[in-house]
Amino acid sequence: MIKFSVIALCCKLFQHQAKLFKHQAKALVISLSLAAFASTPVALADAPALPNIGSDRPDRVTTNQEYRLGRTWLRQYRASSPVIYDPILQSYLENLVHQLAVEADLYERRLSLVAINAKTINAFAVPGGVMGVHSALLVKSSDEDMVASVLAHELAHLSQRHYARRKDNAENQSLPLLAAMLTGFVLSANGQSQAGIAAIASSQAAAIQSQLQFSRSHEQEADAVGFSVLTSAGFDSSGMARMFELLQKEARTNGGNAPEFLLTHPLTESRIAFAKERERNTDDHNFYSSLGFQLIRVRAMLYQTTEKERPITLLALINSVPEGLKEPVKLYADILSAIDLGQPEKAKELAKQLALQPDHLYFRLLNAKVMAANGQFEQAIALLKTQLAELPDNIAVKASLAQTQLDAEKTPQAIAAFQALSKERPEDPWVWQQLAKAASQAQDLLIVYKANAEYHQLTGDITHGVAELKLARAYAANDPVEFARLDHRINELQTLFKQLDFGQ
Repeated sequence: MIKFSVIALCCKLFQHQAKLFKHQAKALVISLSLAAFASTPVALADAPALPNIGSDRPDRVTTNQEYRLGRTWLRQYRASSPVIYDPILQSYLENLVHQLAVEADLYERRLSLVAINAKTINAFAVPGGVMGVHSALLVKSSDEDMVASVLAHELAHLSQRHYARRKDNAENQSLPLLAAMLTGFVLSANGQSQAGIAAIASSQAAAIQSQLQFSRSHEQEADAVGFSVLTSAGFDSSGMARMFELLQKEARTNGGNAPEFLLTHPLTESRIAFAKERERNTDDHNFYSSLGFQLIRVRAMLYQTTEKERPITLLALINSVPEGLKEPVKLYADILSAIDLGQPEKAKELAKQLALQPDHLYFRLLNAKVMAANGQFEQAIALLKTQLAELPDNIAVKASLAQTQLDAEKTPQAIAAFQALSKERPEDPWVWQQLAKAASQAQDLLIVYKANAEYHQLTGDITHGVAELKLARAYAANDPVEFARLDHRINELQTLFKQLDFGQ
């Protein structure tokens, strides 16, 4: 059996680092109880022929345990990190990851992706199907294939279960070791590598610290598998070599300080040689730089820069954009920046030039945003409804329409739209947060309480979530059906809380 003392130690270490680096002790705890991981792992069909780790030994990590640990980690990561809640950026990244994931032999296909506002080049994958992308990875990469190569590499780590296979083919791998490793990783993944190393200073420090880096053989395997995923998904295989070149350049530019990605994924000569060899064996290197990707780079850039920094950062970004796309990309940046700086009339004047640009969904969504910023809500909503009729499953369009209805104080429509989104995306904190705002406009306290509860539990504060649900239950005392639903949800969250040791 797993020793509780080890798990408690992980908890204490995480609490200490929370106080030291974030002053959010409640928000930064990853410690799992014995009961939470005693269940039988879920059987996954068509799984690749890798070791079935943990199926016959209680001290080994099962895929089901990885999933639950990953979602626990994600809750705390959201609580302690500058997460970007942007439906357009989120939708783009999810589509990119899913395009790659269909070519990867994943044990766990329930993927969750988080975008982080950080100026460090990094991406990471956490056991259980959680993936993170730093905004700088998008800003610094000149084409989509470069980003795809990194994400394919991370998917390969997940598909090969490298976290669980690290020590002696998992013979010595245990749940508390994995939990302790993630205790440090929650900080190192957020660009605080030294804090992450400090977080794992315990009697098992040497063993755990070594887990923050993949072994050379695992990196080579991830490169090979990632390369196959990349090419099978239709991306230019030379993107991997270009990404390595970018990482080397960044390391030299920063005076030898490696980009965050290299701290957990060392760039050896053999890895570079592998990428170069594959690059030589591919067809012509006329990689396609999509307009959509370049516009997403702009969105990421605006999140991670201040008003003062933007001119220089935008100039560098534009210089890396293919010649034929420079004008529309700069226009997109100028309009978005004007809206962000509270200059709707300037944005409206600039938006007149959109008629001369390529017909792209992101331009249409931007045009609606400009209309809304200038109080032209009816026109904006009409435009977005037209887009929704053309793309009924597009999350970015649905979210843009719901947000515009909220801003226009069309409260019933906004509530209905966000409720529909919450069913599609029950683990998206932004959706629940916006639903609470819409319900607050309507003074519908029952929906406010319920939406706030889901937002808080998804961002690491289950206690607050339970408190909100108890308010909702009291409010619904005269409705037996709703009362029973709320009581059931309270029990679910309280059970989850017991499974996670959120010590004070």
